[in-house]
Amino acid sequence: MAIPDAVRELLEGSVDAAVILDRDRRVLYYNRAYEAIGSLRGRALAERVNAGARCWEIFQLDVCQTACVGCRARDAGKPLRVDEIRAVRGDGEDLTVIVTAVPLADGLIVETYRDVTAEVRVQRRLKMLLERERKEKVDLEEVVAERTRELRHAQAQLVLQEKMSALGRLVAGVAHELNNPINFVYGNVDFLRQYMDDLLTLVDQVDRHPDLPPALRADLDRLKESIEYDYLVEDSRKLIRSIRTGAERTAGIVRDLKNFSRTGGGDMQETDVIAGIETTLNLIAPLHKNRIEIQREYQPDLPRLVCNAGHLNQVFMNILTNAAQAIQGKGTIRIRVGTLADPPRMEVAITDTGRGIPPDVLEHITDPFFTTKEVGEGTGLGLWISDSIVSAHAGTLTCQSEVGTGSTFTVTLPLR
Repeated sequence: MAIPDAVRELLEGSVDAAVILDRDRRVLYYNRAYEAIGSLRGRALAERVNAGARCWEIFQLDVCQTACVGCRARDAGKPLRVDEIRAVRGDGEDLTVIVTAVPLADGLIVETYRDVTAEVRVQRRLKMLLERERKEKVDLEEVVAERTRELRHAQAQLVLQEKMSALGRLVAGVAHELNNPINFVYGNVDFLRQYMDDLLTLVDQVDRHPDLPPALRADLDRLKESIEYDYLVEDSRKLIRSIRTGAERTAGIVRDLKNFSRTGGGDMQETDVIAGIETTLNLIAPLHKNRIEIQREYQPDLPRLVCNAGHLNQVFMNILTNAAQAIQGKGTIRIRVGTLADPPRMEVAITDTGRGIPPDVLEHITDPFFTTKEVGEGTGLGLWISDSIVSAHAGTLTCQSEVGTGSTFTVTLPLR
């Protein structure tokens, strides 16, 4: 059966593994990414495909024999996507893939496979840690409800230390999951680029050779045209750049996590406050990305602040998270950072366009264990911890709010 050229070009440029199947689920076509995910490579794969191999004989999914995604899409006459399907690579490694099937004319089916194994592992680990933290918070609330204010104060300090410790463990887990594969990619992409350049140089030298026989030159020109040589050269360089960019972005996320969790062992050190705020914004990006506009008003030549960087980042995390959660739908968070004189101090004001805080609630927001969230959603310690940290730095934390308009939390810290 004839496969449209447009479909071939689209699949060949995809980073997801893809195949085109006939009615009997025989593989008619596969792209470059498919070789990396199946049990066969290169000539062995081509021979099996030419011999009429079916899709599950090369790359088998758990649902192949019971609920074939491609067959269901073909019978329904519309595209179908199924998330988190288990598969086994040819080397025996378990994979988790997202399978998408699109029916074409003449009973053809396009199936694509996206490897999300690493993401699923991280999500499961995060879910386990969050569930463990939620249970610990519930247990803590039941205990401290029977204690005196003095005992509550001591227990809340322990919670702060545990949260920072849990964040450190989370960073270690994420770094373990990401650093090894990212370092492998990052360390080899330059070699891959050099190898590609060497191969292209070799082809150009052969192509420009003056004594090349006419028949051989004609064969070479036909081959270059059939494989779209010019497009291949341009696209390969784009792919290599994309690989490097992706590795750098992932490494940046790991760095942000490490910077955020830095406690400094309790030492007071000179710190770039704006860098801490930006790191926090990167970490809570899922809460505000594509929904909330972040407006920054940073004073030029801002002096460095002597503080405990990790604890101060915890304050920004609590305030910015609350601000993002207070905004239903789209909105704005404005962050102003500047200095004041007499006495010299730094002021960080975070304003949101959320639902605001009623007056009867506003007077209790820094009380320990006071929360308006559902059980299991919050301990009521976030702003109390933030207020305690700011007070330990000889500063102040204040809030102004109007229902239906929004809130402004202002952190003021001495410069010396």
